[in-house]
Amino acid sequence: MITIYIKECEKEEIFLNSILPKWVKTLAWKIMKQLNFIQVKEIEENRKLYLVPNPKKEKVYKKIRKRLEKEKTKTQKIQIVLSKQLKQYESYFQGYKIIDGRTVYISALPNILEYILEEQPLALQDVYLLSNYYGEKSINFIKKIAPKVKTLNIITKEIEKYKILEELLQEQGIMLSVSNNKKKSLKKAKIIINFDFNSEQLTEYSIFRDGIFINVSQEKSIQLKGFHGIIIQNIEVELEEKQLQWIKQNGLDNAFMQIEIYESIQNKKASENSIKIKNVYGNHGIIVQKELQNWQKILTNEKN
Repeated sequence: MITIYIKECEKEEIFLNSILPKWVKTLAWKIMKQLNFIQVKEIEENRKLYLVPNPKKEKVYKKIRKRLEKEKTKTQKIQIVLSKQLKQYESYFQGYKIIDGRTVYISALPNILEYILEEQPLALQDVYLLSNYYGEKSINFIKKIAPKVKTLNIITKEIEKYKILEELLQEQGIMLSVSNNKKKSLKKAKIIINFDFNSEQLTEYSIFRDGIFINVSQEKSIQLKGFHGIIIQNIEVELEEKQLQWIKQNGLDNAFMQIEIYESIQNKKASENSIKIKNVYGNHGIIVQKELQNWQKILTNEKN
């Protein structure tokens, strides 16, 4: 797999180690912008950084796509990582795999639950999963998470399909419940994982207003009307020192989402247990421990 990191660049970054006179740099920069020049930096084998001087121009993305096509070989596929600023131009990269951190996010869900629960056992918790998608990703996730919790309750329109899985897991002694009662299913749900419901679909359900809602859907910023609990939209994972140094040395810090860089360098064989949660993020940034502790009191029926 070839990984291409694409980000906007400034004149200072292009001429960082150059000894050219200032006026030459200024002229060269103007020409580069006029020609939509894309600088390519070799990071290591099968990893490159594209620096884009004119990110608002459509012509730039046509040139990038031509370069991407040349990068592909008969044995190597391409995945790309877009900087925060360039995410608004994702539509220009249709047909390419764009790393969005979701794979790591989903793999880390058991770790996230343990992080927010702190000392409360995961094995004693009732967890609710919202999933209308029935396929390999959802089935694998359910098989991983269901044995770790007291009961996994699946809320879905695909009841018949999930009922088969329910029967299979119950034969193994794993408690699974499948339903889609819009008034009752989530009325007492204190821990909800949203796999793929969108905001419009969620308005159809009565949701426990003080629960915790972990959103791993494609809709990155779910809003719940009348909800007073905690909504987790993303996470930050702990990186090893050598990973941090590698990211900084190659100019990938700050411009990119940390979880996406992590996913792009993560060994596929790495265990989900190796994923350590550093921070969880809500609609307004990092969710502090005090907020999580207040929610834990609700979980244990204690008064705030």
